[in-house]
Amino acid sequence: MIPARSEGCGIGDTVIQSALRPGPEPAAEDNELEISASSFELESGPLPAQHGSALSGLSGDDALTPETPHLQETFDGQVNYIDPSHWMSILEDIKEVREHLSGQVPTQPMSHHDTRFNLDHEVTDPSFLPNSVQDVSLDEILSSLPSQPICDMLLSWYFNSRYMVLGIIHPGKFQSEYAAFWESPSTTPPLWIALLFSVLSVAATLRRISNIANPEGSMPPIDALQKRAVRCLVLGRYSTANALALEAFILHLQSCFFSSSTPPTDIWFEMGTIIRLAFRMGYHRDPSNLPGISPFDGEMRRRVWLNIFQVEALMSFMMGFPSMIPTEFCDTEVPRNLDYSDLHPGMITLPPSRPLSEYTPVLYTIIKAGVMGVFKKIVAHTQSLSVPTYDKTLALDAEMRHIYSVVPDPLRQRDVNRSFLDHAGLICQRCTIELLYLKGLIVLHRRYISYDLQSPTFEPLRRACINAALDMLFRQADLHKACGPGGRLYEDRWMVFSIPAHDFLLAAMVVCLDLSIRMRSRKRTVSTDSGREYEQLAGREYRALQISQRIWATNDATSPEAHIAALALDLMIKKVADNDVGLFLEHDVPSGNADLGVDTELPYASAMSQMIDGSEGIDWGLLDQYLQNMDPSTPEVAN
Repeated sequence: MIPARSEGCGIGDTVIQSALRPGPEPAAEDNELEISASSFELESGPLPAQHGSALSGLSGDDALTPETPHLQETFDGQVNYIDPSHWMSILEDIKEVREHLSGQVPTQPMSHHDTRFNLDHEVTDPSFLPNSVQDVSLDEILSSLPSQPICDMLLSWYFNSRYMVLGIIHPGKFQSEYAAFWESPSTTPPLWIALLFSVLSVAATLRRISNIANPEGSMPPIDALQKRAVRCLVLGRYSTANALALEAFILHLQSCFFSSSTPPTDIWFEMGTIIRLAFRMGYHRDPSNLPGISPFDGEMRRRVWLNIFQVEALMSFMMGFPSMIPTEFCDTEVPRNLDYSDLHPGMITLPPSRPLSEYTPVLYTIIKAGVMGVFKKIVAHTQSLSVPTYDKTLALDAEMRHIYSVVPDPLRQRDVNRSFLDHAGLICQRCTIELLYLKGLIVLHRRYISYDLQSPTFEPLRRACINAALDMLFRQADLHKACGPGGRLYEDRWMVFSIPAHDFLLAAMVVCLDLSIRMRSRKRTVSTDSGREYEQLAGREYRALQISQRIWATNDATSPEAHIAALALDLMIKKVADNDVGLFLEHDVPSGNADLGVDTELPYASAMSQMIDGSEGIDWGLLDQYLQNMDPSTPEVAN
């Protein structure tokens, strides 16, 4: 039976994931990694509750120079628009990496059949045209449905999960519909069956990535469940904007994220279909403005729209494109903080919202909405065709810091070792909101890292960016330590592996860039008080990179992005050490792969080398795409 209550969170956690497979257990005797988090605390202290203060009292008349977007053609002839606000662009100013990559590089991306990583998935066409899926009848689809006991088990597991489960399906309502389905499967609407297959595929994927064993031969392939959901959407004529189409669509997309069965660009196209369908069905307008919608349906619509809004914001940033949702035409309110038990289809009015200090299945999505709203403004600010103004940058900085300062206690930033009373899902939700906040500050200020270095006007912006990046790397070390044997999150470490890896890569690249710039300018500043302060910061940056590199190296054999990240950071650390003259480095360089032909192992090093032309301009858009699509099994990485 399906319980009346479940705890979940928004799809935003997983919208930009690649293969979510836990790595091997860290060795208990690995003392070097075991002290990672404490090493940060010794250098920079525990993270402050609000991560610093707003940049007040600053003024500047000098404007950033406009950035130039470009088209890039992949090896297989795809032409893609690349926004200038992407991550691979950071490498444009990391001279040490640029010079290393400019040597011998592969002329083709890593083979799609590279056996180093077990990427056993089949690419599924998500285009939802009638010809895009096998012509299977509804009777054939029903005959392929898992047995009722297996469906019961998967649904119970789904609705009882505390992490990565959306709040867009009411368990009580679904349970009654599920009972009616088994009484007469053939008369059930295809769109409801699509929803069932989508939920089953999400549950099966979550069980797989959490390493839960299933009875042998009892579990259908995940891609088969996904294809059945697609076929039911087509049979149900989803484009006619019928009920349940959006929910089934969203859960199918979520399942594709979890299973890494679909390339990011295809998922982005599918997201566009979801948005168009949501607009057609009026989800962008608050139900109070639309007659004929019951209080129950209106509140569930708000939950659906909020998830769509947050997923799209992160996905568009991932792809380096402008948002597909024009905010100025949307007025849907954030849903109330209500438990499932507070809602039922026959209700006349909605009850008052529970306090935001009280945890409910939708509290995470509600709280993240505020941070996500400012993050979306920041991305639009940095992607604007006009040069972002200095005053607007300061205003967005203050707005982001304020919105995070009012996050309620259950989801406020807290080190893992101070969270022993919280369930693992809540800890990861808390970290996800914190990382979104820090990423917003990094994206907002990263363009100033290499801009007008001689002017003190922009130094506070550079420092704000670096502090946010160091805070993010601290959180990476904190989570890594908690996932080790005996750690607080050891039994639930798969949840941590679902946190977007590219966020930590972005932070590491920002630190790499700043450290590279400091190395080039240290001779001019080393004899001054400011120079000594820079030395201390450079030492912190270097040690943060060392710790991050060791963390990536621990999972080197299990994840493509971990392998590439370990190589890239190892290379940067070695270059820093080679160029250092004893000014700020106190630790030995860790043994790594920098001497083992990094340039021939890094996928798409040729494309990276072409970008890194020695200019001071940074193509942040391209860098973001590269960091977030570093799976060598997909050609989109080279976009």
